Amino acid sequence: MYRQFARDRSLLTLEAEARAAQRGLWGLPETERCPPWDWRRGTCNTAPAPVSSAPTATTASGGFTCAGKRYCREMTSYEEAKFYLTQCGVRSLDGNHDGVPCETLCR
Repeated sequence: MYRQFARDRSLLTLEAEARAAQRGLWGLPETERCPPWDWRRGTCNTAPAPVSSAPTATTASGGFTCAGKRYCREMTSYEEAKFYLTQCGVRSLDGNHDGVPCETLCR
């Protein structure tokens, strides 16, 4: 929110409550947070890791490898997304923090 233009001061209270309760972007680890005002300016330092051009397919044993995927659109299956969430620590795949990554892949 642009604070200098805010007419509804209750939004400031809601933001403070969200921060205190660690809801929304405030629930993310500090290194992944990007307040909306910084995101609009393009000044966030939360750029995703570059995606490797090396293949990210399965290994010889049939398992997955952590290879720089950061978004659901890069996943080929729910199983791969679950691996990236649990083994590689890519929390951005679980947008609502319910433990189920890339819910659109579950359909």
